[in-house]
Amino acid sequence: MHGGDGFAFVIHGDERGTATIGKDGEDLGYGDTHNSFAVEFDMWTNVASQQLSDDFFEDHISIHGSSGRNDPGSSTALGYARPAILADGKIHKIRIVYLSHLVNDYFDHMTANKNLIQYLKDNGEGRRLGTLAIFIDDGIYEDKPILVIPLNLSTLLDLPQGLAHVGFTSSTGEKWEKHDIVDWTWI
Repeated sequence: MHGGDGFAFVIHGDERGTATIGKDGEDLGYGDTHNSFAVEFDMWTNVASQQLSDDFFEDHISIHGSSGRNDPGSSTALGYARPAILADGKIHKIRIVYLSHLVNDYFDHMTANKNLIQYLKDNGEGRRLGTLAIFIDDGIYEDKPILVIPLNLSTLLDLPQGLAHVGFTSSTGEKWEKHDIVDWTWI
């Protein structure tokens, strides 16, 4: 039987700072954070409880962000989720990369939706469109991302003095699952 719910890598500039606590269960610990960006590793399907949900019946990776209130729903998805085997009891390697330019070699892996449009523009500071890429397991070594979006991160997050809170959130609901971050590096 599959456990739930999942975890997320989050960058936020929520005005509550270190006191920011997101919602549990299907919100993966980052729901109701503001001025935030999340790479979601979702192991539970919540279609019945999420209005206008784009959740699906497989483990998956998705990207959510909002300069306002962020959550795992379809209104904050910045592209379309990709299926990935996550809840198999194995240790998986993940690499999340943000580059300040577009990477033409990743175009075949790009996704976008209407929510992303507002974050594809120049912010008036001469910062241009970048590339956010998520790699998993062999894709890291083969330079084949599972999910890529074009993004100007500086238009998504309002970070006074360029400072943000960075880390992981996790939650479970009616089912449980152990979510371990064995090792991570911030460069």
